[in-house]
This record gives sequence, structure tokens and C-alpha cells, in this order.
Amino acid sequence: MQRSINKINTNHPISGSLSSYHFYNPLPLPDGNTIDPFLLLHHHGPMTLPPFNSGMPFGPHPHRGFETVTWIVKGHVVHKDSHGFHSRIDEGGVQWMTAARGLIHNEYVEDTFKETGGDLELLQLWINLPAKDKMIPAKYKGLQKDDIPVITNDKVKVAIAGGQWNGHKGALQSITDINAFLIDISEGGSTKINVTKERNILFYVLHGEVTVNGRTTGDRSMVLFNNDGDEIEISAGKDALILYCDGLPLNEPIAWHGPYVMNTQTEIMEAMRDERMGKFGFYID
Repeated sequence: MQRSINKINTNHPISGSLSSYHFYNPLPLPDGNTIDPFLLLHHHGPMTLPPFNSGMPFGPHPHRGFETVTWIVKGHVVHKDSHGFHSRIDEGGVQWMTAARGLIHNEYVEDTFKETGGDLELLQLWINLPAKDKMIPAKYKGLQKDDIPVITNDKVKVAIAGGQWNGHKGALQSITDINAFLIDISEGGSTKINVTKERNILFYVLHGEVTVNGRTTGDRSMVLFNNDGDEIEISAGKDALILYCDGLPLNEPIAWHGPYVMNTQTEIMEAMRDERMGKFGFYID
């Protein structure tokens, strides 16, 4: 049985804009709700930064209590953090960071990119951790394009960053049993996804035109499903790129303050104190 669609959101606010750098904020939803366990999604670009640009408008910052997954659609991103993880991931790759008990990290582009400019498009997803895992040690895994299994079927390519697709294992098996795919469908292509009713779905169309379970939508669309079926059917009217993730809801209280996502306000205060005391480590340029 196909899942019914509750709503399709397309008018996402620009969450940040600095000169020619911009990114959109499809999640949280306009009503402030999340898609448990998915907390936040930023879509950076697509954009072409000019020569002598300022790069990414971020600096070193802390996190605790969740995971971040970053897909590099165009360009590259360098990750560096207070636990000694450091890598540059290029187009087609993924950065999977488990902030957990806490770290300080920075995401940036190389100085050569700032000088010459170029294309940049990224997705960053925040995934909540259950209370039992929020204080496990932090870790990071950088995956280049060739590290990620890609399943090809006619006009469909599925890059499996986490979990599994039709029995094919992804590059990582997440600690919260998340399935995370980037689906590239050429015009005229189609595919199906089977997912149990209990799992929540994040379905975001970066660009293109797709019909999903009978509804047609396009660029920067967040498709919201009801939990009443176990099949997602997708076809492309134009070449399309889709972020698809699913996971079991945690159904736990959320206390959220900036870069910290915990279960109580007391834990938020503890996170702020621990970061000031150096318990997240120290970021060194």
C-alpha cells in the first residue's frame, strides 16, 4: 500500500545570505515541527561563488547531542575538529559526524577556492540521538565518492551513505538505524522504496521534477508523508536529485538551544558549561 502525502512544502526561507553565498532551511518545518528523528536540513546553493569570495560563512562552533550528515553535491568541504579529525571531502562525498558528548568543529573551503571561485552545493542534515547515546564519544567519518556504494538501475542511481537499499548495504551503518540515500533519476526513470509504516521519512527534492505517490513536485520540495503505507513510488518528469532518509522516531522530549540538542533544559545548561570548561576539546587552526 502506498503512503499518502500529507503536504508538500516548497517555500523555504533563506536561512543565511552573505554576498553571493546563500542557503535554504526546509527543516524544521514552517510550523516549527521536525520529522523525528530528523531535526534540521540546510540546502546550501546551488551557487557559483566569484573569485576572491569569502568562502563559507561559518567559524569554529560546538555541537552536542546529535549527528550531522553533509552531502557535497558540488565543490568540496574541509572538516576539522577539536578531537583531531580533519579531512577534505570532494563532490559526491559525505561527511558523517556524531557530535554526541561534544566537540568543536569548523567547515570551510580551501583558500584556493576562495581565490578562484566555483560551484558549490551542499546538504546538511541534523539527526537526533536517543538519550542513551547523547553522551557517547564523538566520532567523524569522511567518505569520498568512491567510498559510497551506488546502485544503478536503468535511469536511476542510488548512492547509499547509510543503512541499506533493497538489501545492498551502505557505506555506514548508523547507530540509530538510519537509511540515507541520494537518488539521481534521469527523465523517464522510476523506482520504488519499501519502508515500514513505523518509520518516518525525510523526502527532499533538490532540483528537477518528480511524481511521488501520485503527486508531482519540483525544485526544493519537502514531501511530508502520513504513516499509513509501506511503499514510495517515484518517477521523474525531468532529471531530478532527491535526498531520501528514513528512521524510527525517538518519541523523546527535545530541549534545543542553538548547537545543542538534549532532552532537558538542565542538560542544555550542562552542555554550555562543559564547552566553556574545555570538555569538548580545543579547536586549533
